[in-house]
This record gives sequence, C-alpha cells and structure tokens, in this order.
Amino acid sequence: MTPTRLQLQRWQALTSEQQQSVLALHIPPEQIEFAGTMAQAVAVGEGASPDEVAGLAVFQTEVPVGFVVLCRGSRLPAWAPTGAVALRAMRIDSREQGKGHGRHALALVEAWLGEHWPVCPLLALCVDDQNLAARRVYEMAGFTEYTEPKAGRIGLVRYLSKSLEEAGSA
Repeated sequence: MTPTRLQLQRWQALTSEQQQSVLALHIPPEQIEFAGTMAQAVAVGEGASPDEVAGLAVFQTEVPVGFVVLCRGSRLPAWAPTGAVALRAMRIDSREQGKGHGRHALALVEAWLGEHWPVCPLLALCVDDQNLAARRVYEMAGFTEYTEPKAGRIGLVRYLSKSLEEAGSA
C-alpha cells in the first residue's frame, strides 16, 4: 500500500484554523510520557528565529497528521553534535500511526533540509530506549547511534544521527 502523499508546511505559514488542528492532534498518554504534548512541541519555536527553529506541520492532503521541530545554531540542544540539525520533536497523530507517515515525514524533513538549511551535514535526535516504535522508524530511515546511551528522565536515552551529505549530493 502506497501512503497518500504528505507535505510539510511551516507553523508560521498556517492559518489559525490549521494551527488549531495541529494542536488537536491526538497523542496518547504513553507517547506524551516520552515526547511531551503538542503544545510543548509548538512552544519550542515560539519567539525563535526561523533560521534556527523550524516547526513543520505534516499534512495529508488538507488534514494535519503530524508535526516536527528542527533546531540548529544557538537553539541546538547540548546532546546534539556541533553543526548538526536536531530533530527535537516528531509527532504523528495516533489515529494515523502505522500507515508509514513517520517514515515518509522523515524523508520529507531530509528534503526540506536540503532546500532550506543545505549547509547542515547531519540530522541528530534522541529517543527514549523504551519507545520501540520510534526507534524502529528511525532505524529503518538509516539513523545510527553516535554515542553511548545515557540515563534520562524515564530511563535510557539513545542518541542517533544520519548524514545528510549523501541526500544532498544525490
């Protein structure tokens, strides 16, 4: 089954109605424990330079199915390698999970980075060890561990990265 085409749109470019629809994405409590709420994800970009933080809504046709937050420069978290872009948040509506949207959204993020932030050679993220579904999606997308896992808020945290240089030169 081929997933329906997805697209990314910057948070700031969304209408008020679209923003409310993104904030209303259903994230189950067990995933909020790992990744936080939609409001927390959106708040990462509030007041930040759009050159350092990009909140990107994931749309299927006209309906939001997810949201990602990318950070770089002075907004790069301490755990991310210097010069990388950090994937700080990735949320897919629970009613849309299992349809390939996460994998497709990651591919769109790579393409977006190649177009908007092409000088960034690496995409990095951290994921809770117990978040097996997310770990599986990241592994399938080509992410690998770049350092040892560390104790986090609710258990071990794994640190993954993926080179963007091959994607930019293809």
